[in-house]
Amino acid sequence: MTTTLKVNPKIRLTELRETDVPALVEYLNHPDIYKNTLTIPKPYSEKDGLNFIHLCQKLDKKYGFVVNWAVRDANEQLIGGIGRLMKFGPVAHKDEIGYWLAAPFWGQGLMTETVRIFSNYLLKNEPLKRIEAIVFHKNIASGRVLEKAGFAREGYLRKYYVKDQQLNDAILYAKFLD
Repeated sequence: MTTTLKVNPKIRLTELRETDVPALVEYLNHPDIYKNTLTIPKPYSEKDGLNFIHLCQKLDKKYGFVVNWAVRDANEQLIGGIGRLMKFGPVAHKDEIGYWLAAPFWGQGLMTETVRIFSNYLLKNEPLKRIEAIVFHKNIASGRVLEKAGFAREGYLRKYYVKDQQLNDAILYAKFLD
């Protein structure tokens, strides 16, 4: 299954590939990415990368469309990821998205544009009417990405996540089909 979604001349979304493992290992071992995501292991190994790619391939086959996308630069190099969590199945009216971007690419507006294009794509091409994103309350940059991408802050979720045996508050954002 080869699918590409163009974000802008610099960024496109594609399926994940086994050749992405070295970039996954390099970028996902950044301490701030670990700190601001719920399920990325520490340390992140080649085995973790291969397992994730194989899981994504299984999900793509199961649902018949790409669920977790690689964010690539103009040279087709992996610089991040974005995807649906498929919490309620492929035909639900709502779902949640998650994303990450490699540290060397922060502060350039790349993830804001990616989240905006991706969420609009989902709302126009899937049965979704609502897309949620939940971020740790201390992840101010991710909240700004969501707001700039058209998401509205809906609520503060106290003690919502457990990470490293600590309860963490989170902020719920949502975007709707108008």
